[in-house]
Amino acid sequence: MAYRASGLILFAFFFVCSKVASTDNSNVKQKEINRTETCQNHPAHTYQVFVPALDVSCKKLPLMVVIDPHGDGKLAIKQFKEAAQIYPMVLIASNQIKNNVSGYPQLLDELIADAKAKYPLGNTIYLGGFSGGARMALDYAMNRSVDGVIACGALAEPDQIKAINCRIMAIVGMDDFNFIESARFIIEPETIPQNLALVTTEASHSWPNTGQLKQASGYMTLFSGENNSCLDTNLLLKTYLAEQTAKLNSLTQSGDELNAMLLERNLSLSKSFDPKGSFHSQYGKQVKEEAFLKQRDNLIANLRFESSARDQYYQALQKKDSVWWKNEIKDLNSKISTEKDRQRNLVYGRIKGFLGVACYSICSHTANQKEVSVLKQVVPVYQLLEPENPDQLYYSAVLAHLEKNPSKEKYYLARAKEKGYQGSLAIP
Repeated sequence: MAYRASGLILFAFFFVCSKVASTDNSNVKQKEINRTETCQNHPAHTYQVFVPALDVSCKKLPLMVVIDPHGDGKLAIKQFKEAAQIYPMVLIASNQIKNNVSGYPQLLDELIADAKAKYPLGNTIYLGGFSGGARMALDYAMNRSVDGVIACGALAEPDQIKAINCRIMAIVGMDDFNFIESARFIIEPETIPQNLALVTTEASHSWPNTGQLKQASGYMTLFSGENNSCLDTNLLLKTYLAEQTAKLNSLTQSGDELNAMLLERNLSLSKSFDPKGSFHSQYGKQVKEEAFLKQRDNLIANLRFESSARDQYYQALQKKDSVWWKNEIKDLNSKISTEKDRQRNLVYGRIKGFLGVACYSICSHTANQKEVSVLKQVVPVYQLLEPENPDQLYYSAVLAHLEKNPSKEKYYLARAKEKGYQGSLAIP
């Protein structure tokens, strides 16, 4: 009841201020909101909310629902806070919705309904997610009415993307093990669905930085060119296009033909960004240039090498001993440090990332099944690959628990929590 009351008070504040202000209330500000809320109909479901400081006349704001794969609502809000301050929107992020949680579409429904009951929201709903959070956002958009998805570090199949009735901005790191999901579109740009814009970064499998998410939010907000009383649309559009043009010039000068092509295509999809069709024309020429075709063919060759290496490493996970893996990972790290060919260097980074997620997947399954022999084989490899990863430290604690070693269990669980793991051992 307390949170419902706070929502009513917030609406009352907006109403009263609009009445008592003079003919110009543009200087009357509602203070920034950054707090934890509780779903009225589900008290166990808490979420973080952020509303930027705005003129009280700004109502019917867009809603951005952010999904972190570990259910870290505060981190999710932090990633989009800069974007929300420039392109005013209400941010919400669940502390319960995370990888492998059951019934997440219904949890998202109740989260959105609760926010709408408490904050001055309109009908525009965006979703943003990273990794498993991106997959949940895309899946939700297939079955619900939303206006846009910012999918980071993961993407859906082409047919699934086409079935989603909204714009999608996909952001993926060039050395992210999930890069292969987006690479198909770089190889054959003519197959990119019309509702998909694609951006690559230098990051690995992690949330994009706040600047990249600000640009993605700008793309969503400005795409249609619709006026918004809370925005100086013309100024924001001018600033956004200046940033994108400078980025395109930088990519062209550095000889990055693949990413230059993607940016030209992204901008060509909107008349707001490309009223004269200049970006569309540049894109059409780019995909026929010899330099682009050469980089594309190099990407194809490296992806074939990567696919073969992944298969061999996956087969080795439950067959090779820790001595073999120690030497192999040492060699892989050396190649990442010394390989001068950029495309091949990225391949080695993606292979290492793939091995990490393969270890996570195997550990997750075998921990639930209490398959100690498999955990004893895979956990040491996971430790060598990602010694500071909280998930690795957690499964090291699980193995110690199953081996009845309480001191090691306590040690690894404490280290997992130091690195951000929340909760205790969850072994059925």
